[in-house]
Amino acid sequence: MSSTLERPGELGRIAAALDAAKEGEGKVVVIEGEAGIGKTRLVDEARALAKERGFVRMQATGDELESAMAWSVVRQMVERSISRYSGAIREAILAGPSGRALEALDKATPDAGDAEVARTMHALWWVAVDLASPRPLLITVDDAQWSDLPSLRFLSYLSKRVGDLPIALIVATRPPTDRHGPLAELSVSRQVERLLPRPLSREGIAHLTSDRAAAVGDPNGTWGTVPAEPVVDAVLAASGGNPFLAESLLDELRAQDRSVADPATAEAVAGLGSSTVSRTMLGRLDPDALQLAGALAILGARADVWLAGSVAQLPEETLPKAVQALVSANIVASGADQLSFIHPVIRESMRSALGPFEKAALHARAAEVLAAEHASADRIAAHLVNAPTGTLPNATEILRRAATASLAAGDPGTAAGYLHRAFEGNPTDAGVQAQLGHTLLRSGDAAAAREHLRAAARATGVQGRAALLGAAATATATLDGPLAAVAELTETLDGWPNGPERLTLEARLGIIRSYLPSERKKASEHLRGFAELPGDTPDERALLALLAQCGRYEVSPSADVRRTAERALRNGALFTDTAGQSDTLVGWLLAMMSLIAADGVGPAREEIARAQEWVRRNGSPLEFCMVSNVEDFLAWRCGDIAAMEADADAVLAAVASEELSPQVIALRVTAVNFGAYAALDRGDLATAVALLADFDEQTAGTPRVIPAMWLHEVRARIALEQDDPVAALEHAYRLRDEMAAAQVDPPAVPWRTPAAWALLRLGSEESVAEARELASDQLDLARRWGAASDLGAALRLTAKVDVGQGARRVTTLEEAVVVLEGSPARLELAKALVDLGEAYRVLGRRTDAREALARGGELAASCGSTVVRQRAAEALQALGDRPRTLTSSGQDSLTASERRVAGLAVSGRTNRDIAHELFVSPKTVENHLGRIYVKLGITGRRELARALT
Repeated sequence: MSSTLERPGELGRIAAALDAAKEGEGKVVVIEGEAGIGKTRLVDEARALAKERGFVRMQATGDELESAMAWSVVRQMVERSISRYSGAIREAILAGPSGRALEALDKATPDAGDAEVARTMHALWWVAVDLASPRPLLITVDDAQWSDLPSLRFLSYLSKRVGDLPIALIVATRPPTDRHGPLAELSVSRQVERLLPRPLSREGIAHLTSDRAAAVGDPNGTWGTVPAEPVVDAVLAASGGNPFLAESLLDELRAQDRSVADPATAEAVAGLGSSTVSRTMLGRLDPDALQLAGALAILGARADVWLAGSVAQLPEETLPKAVQALVSANIVASGADQLSFIHPVIRESMRSALGPFEKAALHARAAEVLAAEHASADRIAAHLVNAPTGTLPNATEILRRAATASLAAGDPGTAAGYLHRAFEGNPTDAGVQAQLGHTLLRSGDAAAAREHLRAAARATGVQGRAALLGAAATATATLDGPLAAVAELTETLDGWPNGPERLTLEARLGIIRSYLPSERKKASEHLRGFAELPGDTPDERALLALLAQCGRYEVSPSADVRRTAERALRNGALFTDTAGQSDTLVGWLLAMMSLIAADGVGPAREEIARAQEWVRRNGSPLEFCMVSNVEDFLAWRCGDIAAMEADADAVLAAVASEELSPQVIALRVTAVNFGAYAALDRGDLATAVALLADFDEQTAGTPRVIPAMWLHEVRARIALEQDDPVAALEHAYRLRDEMAAAQVDPPAVPWRTPAAWALLRLGSEESVAEARELASDQLDLARRWGAASDLGAALRLTAKVDVGQGARRVTTLEEAVVVLEGSPARLELAKALVDLGEAYRVLGRRTDAREALARGGELAASCGSTVVRQRAAEALQALGDRPRTLTSSGQDSLTASERRVAGLAVSGRTNRDIAHELFVSPKTVENHLGRIYVKLGITGRRELARALT
């Protein structure tokens, strides 16, 4: 194959990537170079090598026209793998991963936002996993520079997740023009091997010339097979070593009957360039063939023969002859009722040869033919945007449908382009203008979005005027800051009648104000006016969620906050409202955190169970992490160390391949926070330190997110374990200062606790006095809040700092135990019992001490706290007792994540089921099980249930 000349290095690296993928180590290869450099041939060679190795193969080719059609490249991959089958085989394929891929592409809802796109990406990733399960999988995409944006995002998404899968992804592209898009990300990613084919050398051009001469034959004895050196030099100079251009030059010489063996031919080569060759090729075509070539050029890389003939307006009887003329001229290839240009360069030359009016007329004809055949809206729209206004009477409807499809796929830029064209044809249509405004807001053009949204709202008879003005205020927040948006909404609400539309504006005002510490008091006063809403509508539930958050931050009575949160959640309704929206699950998270902080553990468990079931069926990794973080908060509140650790590990594993967006960093913060808490309670200081260090390293240089302030408390606790009270106090006070800046001080984030402990360690009279003052403040805050978990913890802290007051400490701790008995905080109760037992022992109340210590130790063991359990045991030993040894089971050697995987395996779930539930790859589950078997000394699943008992 001539155009793989001088490519042994590239082919060797491709072969190595395939071999690695076959062994389960996925690889990504990007072949980058100018048009004609040989990228397509390398892709073809890769497919041939993969076939020899038994790979399943999926392929697609980007197309300039189809780049505006959402998911066109992904659909092409899937549909190509299906198209050659029919009957029962086709039905069986559609019942498997390929069918699920098409279902994932078709079920995205138009207004669901970024989360819906993330779910589609995850569903497509699972399709790739399943396709690669029986045999290794090769995915190739040629001309990726013309891929549609959603497909490119999926390729980037997949590239980050193939490391432990038997998948090779090979992408061929011209150098990306946008250094910030998904194609550029793919090209420079650390996971990607980049091939940059070089131009052919002089020897390569000589070889190519000889091969070309031998391939075409020389019946008249004039062409020659041994090229003259001046001809080789001329071809090299004219082509720059580009294989396709060199072949085109040689083909043109052959057409002109010029011998490559004749040195004089070099002069003819010097007058030929790539564009000259293309024009000369096209100039030899008869009018019908030229008209057909023009139609093909505007229809895309691949076109149906009869569709092209209709667009070219050729009679059916002349169409075969025109097709044959193009094939004979080596301009197009024909197969399976489809025509495609031999090379994109030829198509580009054909397109450039068309004048603007000729192009517009052909696009108009294509739109008319496709509309008559009931083609998809995006296929028709791709031509309508290049056709004269008025081409189709229902153009506006088609363009709006195409925009909806693009928006659902996460491509608001293309959607806005369609809607701009629709609005140009109907500048008085407020519905089109409203859709355009919302789409521009999604695409990041806040200024244009605000203009269109306000104009649409001013139009008479527009439904949802409040929603339009609320969206316009969001644009204002982007352009002029949130305070300007608050003023805008306040003015809009002045005089607005009561009713559902008003609540839409109120909810938007509440959301924007919630990000402004300076507006927090006003927001709280404003939101209290909605305290009696029943939570029947999404807007009512959003307002109640915001009110619950305000109550939590301002330390309103926890019973009131709990009732408000429950009304906001409305038995799963709030989750349904927010799942899939751009601000994924934000309202649900606010309400859930408030509910759990108010000790609403029962309702919270029910909400989490519903959310987990939904996420398992429909969710994305980010939604899984959001729900898992809420579950982690609940586990921390209840003192379930194993669940805390397992949830934290699950979140960190699920987001390991995600880009470090603010949302992902916030998810990691929460997981690291609770993971470190769990490690400290297990006595594993090294793991807690490693979690923080890893987080710091991976997020260095990224924007700071507000939840990162909570890490100061765990850093303070680590410093205390390292016997560094000065550093602990510094971290605690940094948390205090950042919370004060945000005007929040919830009892569930007790910065005063590690600060007081640090002050006690410092030991000076002033330090001890300050510790007592902090403990008193924390107790006052907890009593005002009223949640038993926080009140019991504050009483423990008060007793801790009450140095030298044995009897009073006992009284305070007894009150703490009584309070905590009525709370869900089992580990906090265990700590209070052990504190109380030690206090009894100091006063000589040995019987009382034994009872409290024994119960506290057993409770700590059930919670998984090695540290508290050991404290209880040592205190009992000091009393002369031998603490009862708790029976260890085989699973004690397993990590929390391994125990979770083992439990799911024992329940009968397959590796795929477990991976799907935990949002990791099957290989990750396989690795977990391998470690579990080694630790338990067993050989497989059959022995697992017995080993865990």
